[in-house]
Amino acid sequence: MLKQRIKSALTVFGGDQNRYILTGALALFWVTFVSDIDLIYLFKSSQELRAQERQVAHYEQAIRESYMQLADLSSNPERLERFAREQYFMKRDNEDLFRILPEAQAAE
Repeated sequence: MLKQRIKSALTVFGGDQNRYILTGALALFWVTFVSDIDLIYLFKSSQELRAQERQVAHYEQAIRESYMQLADLSSNPERLERFAREQYFMKRDNEDLFRILPEAQAAE
């Protein structure tokens, strides 16, 4: 009885061709949603990979800039002194250093 219903449902819209359409639809459903490595997983993985590749490119650029800054600071003592004063608030023995903060930072 069930076998007859399935066979009649398959032959309603074109006989044997309907069987191939049903098989293709089932395979597409399986690949899209059910499988361990489905299309949704592959799409998310490729997005994550692209994001990480952009992050790697950003860090490589930052490393190149740091090496250029290091080479510049190593070759020029005046720039090294300026860098030390601006970044680490270093001072000479005979001078005082005052750091003025904007009001927004001073309140924190």
